[in-house]
Amino acid sequence: MSLISYLMYLIFSLSCIVNTIPANNKTLEYVDKIYEDNIKTAILFHADDIKATPLYPAAIPIFQKIPLVLKFDELYTDDANYYRAKIIHCNLNWTKSNIPDLQYLLEYNDFTIDEFEFSFATKVPYTHFTFPVPRVKLPGNYLLVIYREGDENDVIITKRFIVYDQKVNILGEVGLSTGVIQRRLNQQIDFTIDYTKYPISNPFLDLHVVLRQNHRWDNAIFDLQPTMIKEDISQVEYKHFNFENNFKAGNEFRFFDIRSIHFGGRNVEKTNISETQIDAYLYFDKSRGTEPYSYIKDLNGGYVIENSEGNNDFIESEYIKVHFFLDLKEKINEDVYLCGKFTDWRYEGFNKMTYVDVSGLYMCNLLLKQGLYDFTYCVPGNKENPTVLEGNHFETKNEYEIIVYYKDPMLNTDIIVGYLKII
Repeated sequence: MSLISYLMYLIFSLSCIVNTIPANNKTLEYVDKIYEDNIKTAILFHADDIKATPLYPAAIPIFQKIPLVLKFDELYTDDANYYRAKIIHCNLNWTKSNIPDLQYLLEYNDFTIDEFEFSFATKVPYTHFTFPVPRVKLPGNYLLVIYREGDENDVIITKRFIVYDQKVNILGEVGLSTGVIQRRLNQQIDFTIDYTKYPISNPFLDLHVVLRQNHRWDNAIFDLQPTMIKEDISQVEYKHFNFENNFKAGNEFRFFDIRSIHFGGRNVEKTNISETQIDAYLYFDKSRGTEPYSYIKDLNGGYVIENSEGNNDFIESEYIKVHFFLDLKEKINEDVYLCGKFTDWRYEGFNKMTYVDVSGLYMCNLLLKQGLYDFTYCVPGNKENPTVLEGNHFETKNEYEIIVYYKDPMLNTDIIVGYLKII
């Protein structure tokens, strides 16, 4: 990093103003979101995952004995705040359903979060919370809501998760797009639903399908229509030819390693340690939009919290200000965002890249817990190709999910009767 670029970045950093959302201005959103700047690293994971990584989707079978667990940190706290949780059952489109709480929960919908630890010998002090998510009685979409005790409107975290009851059988595969041009840029999901063991009177109207790529909801394909129904053998086919079942293949993810603060990790140019904070400066990135495909083993946009110099990843890991630099030579018309599972795939002010005229660089900094992170640069304003800075290659290794919903006439809501993960 040149001295001029470094000085320009210092000026950029000083000009950034962090705005914490006042509690009375919060609006509950049915999405994955952290509502305050001092709340970090909210991970919803399977309880049997000893590393507590968000590498797996927040999806469990209805009879799963091992629950989901939420972990999160509150920064700069000497005493722990008190938080509570509630669970909201949602329809297919992630709006609140009309089902009473006690119809999908085993107990009253008000849960105390009473398991917490204080960070140990970290420059940024924090309280680390753990909350095992209570089991539910019905399959479907759910929103976990964390709020300050005494005020349900003072929301700090929302997390989506799904619970499925495997009533139908799904046969699916990832292949090349049927389009001549698209076949080198897209990936196509073809599948068949077999409902032999779960009779459905009108599968065309009662079954609904959602496709996800790398656990993302922001680019999910909702309510894909069937291409053929074979009532004699109780099968529904989804084999489209107009790209309705196509995803941009994207590229293997960029990544950086901040598991150590004393030894430089991959793609970290240098680390500065002061009395009050740690800064990690990544190497300059460039657009990969026109580069050929190159295989890199990645985390499909996920991340792992890990500290290579401590004994406890969750309370001994430091929070590091990570500085990102993107060299595009000139400013483009659309906004550029830093994205990955660690940003909840959101496009907001905190992860928006800022273009600095003097240096000709896009810059951003995020306070992240020690670990290994995947990321990518998104241009959501480019509707035709939001991955224009990364490129699209049919060879890219992605993970897909097929979620099958059934409109239950008795409950008058959508329940999940089929789930398949394709890697």
